[in-house]
Amino acid sequence: MEHRCLSPWKGAVAGGLIVFAWSAFSWMVLPFHTMTIAPFGAPAAIVNAVEAGAPASGVYVLPGGPSEPFLFVSYDKKGAGSRGAAIALGLLVQMTGAFFWTWILGKIPGLTLKDSALYGFFFGLCVGVLGALPNWVCWKFPLPFAAMYVVDAAIAWTLASMVLSRCYAAACALPKKI
Repeated sequence: MEHRCLSPWKGAVAGGLIVFAWSAFSWMVLPFHTMTIAPFGAPAAIVNAVEAGAPASGVYVLPGGPSEPFLFVSYDKKGAGSRGAAIALGLLVQMTGAFFWTWILGKIPGLTLKDSALYGFFFGLCVGVLGALPNWVCWKFPLPFAAMYVVDAAIAWTLASMVLSRCYAAACALPKKI
């Protein structure tokens, strides 16, 4: 039996907002992400070198050898663009993920808060491991940087799943046995 009122559309909004809020809090308030990102020492020289070697916006790789420097750059000649547009798009992406996740949660009969938290935690681990760790393996992103994404995803989807369970699943509990 599925939870007929665990609506993926409602879950997209509620879950997406929670995951987005956790991400914003984690990046803007907690110190862990800033500890994994280092500023360039001479930003103008870096920009000049990239502009000289990159004819257009895109992803560039300087593969190097086993003991030579490795460089992976995402470059946009136009700049970062509107912060508001990036925030709106980021929220839309999280809401899309929450839509899919709510649909899956809605297929679980007798969903409890504890179950929802556990399922959400493992879903977040899957999102993080499959979304971030390939960048560590293939593109040499530092492990602490990628690992923070895994931690963020696990926390965010645990929180979202708990809220989804409390908001929607309670009204759709399994029938009581007589």
